[in-house]
Amino acid sequence: MVGVGIFMILLALALAGLGAADQRALWWRFQARRFRDPEANEPSDSEYRSKRIVAFVCAAVMVGMAVWTFSLAAQM
Repeated sequence: MVGVGIFMILLALALAGLGAADQRALWWRFQARRFRDPEANEPSDSEYRSKRIVAFVCAAVMVGMAVWTFSLAAQM
């Protein structure tokens, strides 16, 4: 059970890192090449903001699940 909790914390760190990264730079690095005219298909600022919020919320959920997993492991 402790290994699962550690994995969740590592996943939360990765998600927090993605949330802290520049979303526009990530889009231009990994998604823009799929479009013939990337400037016309670039997401809006609100979409970048929502992706950042979702990443931080998922990281918080992962931390909560890790704490729950550690508490279950302590009871065993």
